[in-house]
Amino acid sequence: MTSKVSKNIKKNILKSGFYVVATPIGNMEDISFRAVDTLKNADIIACEDTRVSKTLLFKYGIETPTVSIHNYNESEKINWVKEKIDEGLSIALISDAGMPLISDPGYKIVSSLREAGYYITVIPGATSTISALVLSGMPTDRFMFIGFVPTKNQERISFFDEIKGENASVIFFETANRLIDTLNVLDNIFGNRQIAIVREISKIYEEVKVASAGELLNYFKQNGIKGEIVGVISPNKEKENVDMGKVKSSLCQLLQYMPLKEASDFIAKIFDISKKDVYNLGIELKNK
Repeated sequence: MTSKVSKNIKKNILKSGFYVVATPIGNMEDISFRAVDTLKNADIIACEDTRVSKTLLFKYGIETPTVSIHNYNESEKINWVKEKIDEGLSIALISDAGMPLISDPGYKIVSSLREAGYYITVIPGATSTISALVLSGMPTDRFMFIGFVPTKNQERISFFDEIKGENASVIFFETANRLIDTLNVLDNIFGNRQIAIVREISKIYEEVKVASAGELLNYFKQNGIKGEIVGVISPNKEKENVDMGKVKSSLCQLLQYMPLKEASDFIAKIFDISKKDVYNLGIELKNK
């Protein structure tokens, strides 16, 4: 395997242009015949990390020269890609796993190539977002992907607060070492809304846990967390039968006997509404 790229390595096998190729997200068998054929016949494979990709390429006997295109050099590689295509070469783009561009490098290149009129196509395949949505059992008629959860807590709160009213299944990425912090935020914002934590998709230890954020917190604190994680939040279903006047009066009564946080948690569970909303209502009541 080499990163040295020669001109006109393979003539007239693939049309000159840019090929976005999906690769497995876990199980190495989850790659299409067309993807393997494209990677074998491309003149160059652009990898997010050549060290990661070499295992897959070796398994399928793919000897195409590779170069590295990642988040830190993508912008400066745009003109290089155009030059190679102008020379008549075909370039296949792969990420470390799954579909390139989905929280992975490639968006800037595809956007620039599209604007300039170059040939671009996609070779579909495995993607963790759709796989997690299907495994979660959440509604699939409306869904949105919001990417990686921010690392700072206040940003994390704002990140989820912005989408709490969405009547769609919401998909996000998170790491194992930050999942507990994220579940704490989800517990506060979404209350009893169902959330799926899907990990190690297509691998031996694949696991799907669907419950409220509070229940998930207890589970993962007891059992530990490992692997690649995708989360799915159930849609916000407007509850027309929730009487906010009744919520307010119930909260007022409880505040006579218990702290605001404890009262908010209890009311949120009773009425199946956001803990954060109840807590904010309690603050307003206390300030009056």
